[in-house]
Amino acid sequence: MTSDDQFFFDYLSFVPTDIRKYSAQVADSIDRHVDHLASAVRETLARQSWLPSVIRPPSRQSRTFRVPPPPQSVANRIYDWLIQNPAWTAAILAFIGTGGLLIYGSRTLHGRKRRARKAGNGARKEIVVIAGSPHEPVTRSIAADLERRGFIVYITVLSMEEEHIVQSENRVDIHALWLDLTTTPSTPSEIHPSLHAIHNLLTQPQFPIPGVPPHTCQLSGLILLPSPNYPTGPIATVPPSSWADTINTRLLSPILITQLFLPLLTIRNNSSTIIFLYPSISSSLSAPFSAAEVAVTRALSGFATSLRRELRIMQRSGDSSNNTDVVELKLGNIDLGSQYRPTHSHVAGTEVLTWTPQQRALYGPSYISSVEQSPVTSAGSSLVHGSPARTLHYAIFDSLAPPQKSLFGKRKRKRPVVYIGRGSRLYGIIGEWVPSSLVGWMLSPRSGNRTASGWDWVGSGSSSENGWEKVG
Repeated sequence: MTSDDQFFFDYLSFVPTDIRKYSAQVADSIDRHVDHLASAVRETLARQSWLPSVIRPPSRQSRTFRVPPPPQSVANRIYDWLIQNPAWTAAILAFIGTGGLLIYGSRTLHGRKRRARKAGNGARKEIVVIAGSPHEPVTRSIAADLERRGFIVYITVLSMEEEHIVQSENRVDIHALWLDLTTTPSTPSEIHPSLHAIHNLLTQPQFPIPGVPPHTCQLSGLILLPSPNYPTGPIATVPPSSWADTINTRLLSPILITQLFLPLLTIRNNSSTIIFLYPSISSSLSAPFSAAEVAVTRALSGFATSLRRELRIMQRSGDSSNNTDVVELKLGNIDLGSQYRPTHSHVAGTEVLTWTPQQRALYGPSYISSVEQSPVTSAGSSLVHGSPARTLHYAIFDSLAPPQKSLFGKRKRKRPVVYIGRGSRLYGIIGEWVPSSLVGWMLSPRSGNRTASGWDWVGSGSSSENGWEKVG
């Protein structure tokens, strides 16, 4: 084989390779053109609105693949939702804030310990004077509770018997205070002779134990507690002596005691409180056959209101030494417990035994019928279930405690009127807002009610006292 033949065969060996290469290029070019044409046709058909959506091919933009975002956390999702819903966000925040404030206030009010403040050396320094009869269970209950809370308690006494009752309590910090209202100081600013012992505690340093730094006491409050027992019955049957005794012991005495203690309450620049405690159900309703109680309690309320406004005027005029508040505690039915429950109770309706036969005939049936309609009874706690005694004790302590300051640094005022005990607020609302004619109809005796409170009228106007007999 010659050299030309060899060259020819070598050249032919390259022909399949070139054919494969050129054919692949031609095939790729055809594929690209076909794909471009198909894409163009697809995009053209996708933009035609007359084609049904079922057979219309999707456009290239809709077929673009998007990388999904990374999953968000729960906190981010909640934050995005709150940003997108501002109205719901504000409502939720208001609900949570109000609920939290109410819960916090309730826990703060009921969970805090009500204890009297002590001096720097640990001794007791707050003095409370209770102007009430030691014979009354409510007086002894209040005194015992205040002594347990760290106060030095003084109870006014008028006889050796009352002083013996105070001493029988066997409490170190409950003392008897002899207060003679028949003697008055020569000038209003002079200290009453009976109050020199308390005046010395307020003005002179006290040394509880040798070697301990001295301290001075302060008068935190004066509690005026007239006897809650009033004469009942028609006005014509109440003798003048009962009216005079009621006015003197339950109205005039609290006024005079307040006048005597005012100089002591302003000795030091400390907050103090004058508290008036009196029953409020009969006075709120102006109940019939309770004229003495209604007259006295309403007079005390008017005196307390006038005194409160007078002290506020003095405070506004720049008298910095006068930080005295006046608080009225209107009492309803309160259960003091078996410890302070009287051994014998007065049965409502027995007042008629002291009336004359003419008065029994004239007023007896109406009065006995009204006893059953009255919202208040003196039959004891077995028939009337009152609020627990701690509600009264809490209210008294909160009234004696120094007021807190507001956000602007001003001294908050205490509530001037506080309703304590079951029925006090309800009957107060009824007496203030319900028409008087409707209240009178509610309290009026029902016709045909001849028996009430277990008594039966079996006699006539000319009968003797035996005409009232106990039934069953």
